[in-house]
Amino acid sequence: MSSYPGRNSLSIRGGLLALAAAALISGSWAGPASACPPCGPPCVVVPFIRFEQQEVTRYRTEYRTEYREVQRTVCRQVPEVREEEVRETVMVPFWREEVRERTAMVPKVRMETRQRRVVRTEWREEQRQRTVMVPEVQEVERQVRVRVPAVRTEQREQEVVVPEVRLEERQAVVNVVRPVAEVRVQRVLTAMHVVTSLCDPCLGRYVLGCQKVPIVREVAVPVVRPVVEQQVRKWNVEVPSYRVEKRLVSVQVPSWREEVRTERMPVTVCRPRTEAYTVRVPVEREEIETYQVPVREVGLEKETYRVRVPDYRPEVRVRKVPVTTYRTVNEVVTEKVPVRTCVKVPYRAVVWVPVCP
Repeated sequence: MSSYPGRNSLSIRGGLLALAAAALISGSWAGPASACPPCGPPCVVVPFIRFEQQEVTRYRTEYRTEYREVQRTVCRQVPEVREEEVRETVMVPFWREEVRERTAMVPKVRMETRQRRVVRTEWREEQRQRTVMVPEVQEVERQVRVRVPAVRTEQREQEVVVPEVRLEERQAVVNVVRPVAEVRVQRVLTAMHVVTSLCDPCLGRYVLGCQKVPIVREVAVPVVRPVVEQQVRKWNVEVPSYRVEKRLVSVQVPSWREEVRTERMPVTVCRPRTEAYTVRVPVEREEIETYQVPVREVGLEKETYRVRVPDYRPEVRVRKVPVTTYRTVNEVVTEKVPVRTCVKVPYRAVVWVPVCP
């Protein structure tokens, strides 16, 4: 089959047009002899053409890109670093002392004499009289109603919890160990005397001797084996309990009763009394007083002082600086270069081919 659908459709379309043309020609010219005109030329019969599909090998042009190695000369810049001495002037900061003058305001104190009018207070004694209430205590009899506490006894019924102990029978399953005697067969290692023949190396004779040989024997041994049995045992247990009973209890009930009593009570009574006393009375008089007052003044004075002033001085310094230079170097480089080539590629196509009958 063809890889180009356009060409295949064109060939099919051409075949269909050829078939249509053949059908028109056969329809217009072919027919019986009676259909021909009586006076015209004789009819020509066109044979029928048949078309078939056939696969044909065709070629199309394709462009392919290939890479080839090509040697080229390239100029490269190679850096070289070297150190150079550079002289530069640097401003170095430093402090210098400078003498300056300034006008300062200095406070001063001077004493000034002043006068003022002062009021003086003097004290003089005077004799005066006054009436004073003097308290006196007198005993007076008075009747007072007093509440006297009393206690009376009452019989009251009270519920009391009385402890008691009752016997209760209980039972439980108890494990009891009972010794059981039985006979067990055990293997015991014992010694047995066996007669053996020995060779005397000095005389070269065989001498009969006795030798002890270990032997294992089975011996019946009585053994006592403990057997655990479960038994039901009963015993009495004292169980504490309580019962409630009613009892008569004597109770002391507090009460009050009123009594009228006569008491002698101290009563304070005040009576007036005139007495003389001495009083200090203030007397004021005016006088002129002279006093010293400190007065503050401010005076201008020039003073000299030292100041540290920041300044800069030039200084020449030498330092080494890395300098980079580039030199040109020719270098042969192998590179891959794309090359476009034209190639004929075969493909299969289906075409309509006329076939003669």
